[in-house]
Amino acid sequence: MKRMTNGLAVLAATLLASLLFVSQANAAAVLCSNNILLNHMSIDDSQVDACLASGTGNLTGNPANDEFLILPAGADYELASKSDDSNPFNILYSQNGSTGTWSFDSSFWDTYDTGAIGFKFGTGNTPDEWFVYELKDGISSGDWEFISGLFFGQGGGLSHVNLYGMRGSFEVPEPGTLGLMGMGILLLSLGRRRKSA
Repeated sequence: MKRMTNGLAVLAATLLASLLFVSQANAAAVLCSNNILLNHMSIDDSQVDACLASGTGNLTGNPANDEFLILPAGADYELASKSDDSNPFNILYSQNGSTGTWSFDSSFWDTYDTGAIGFKFGTGNTPDEWFVYELKDGISSGDWEFISGLFFGQGGGLSHVNLYGMRGSFEVPEPGTLGLMGMGILLLSLGRRRKSA
């Protein structure tokens, strides 16, 4: 009997240690909001760095009225692909209830240095309706979960997915720097003239 009890204790300890190890190995969820009144969504932090923005309205892809692109967080991004329109990077998504998957061609990373993925849900105009996450470098697939808020009334279906990109930045010399460089060249040429005279 004692041998059986020791065996069960070892088994229980092993199981508990395994569960603790597995729970620590799992990545954390990245949420745009913890407000239980709002709809929100979750993506694993092994796929995204941060939630850039969420809100009401639409993610049209048009810089003039895309709710993300007109915000400061979206100012340097451009629409790269849209699942229900121009889709050069072949965005695909699935939905099973309130969860699903997403993917796009990894060739996106040949053109853009920074990426963001946007999800637009049909919520009957109940906030939040859309969510945009900054992608980890090189990631081109993942999964998502939609979590309805306390006052959620209808819908919840994923309408479309947008892929936003930001090209590498390059530094443009400031006018003061160009002026100093020009003045230096002028002084060098004057110095040479004096030596030759």
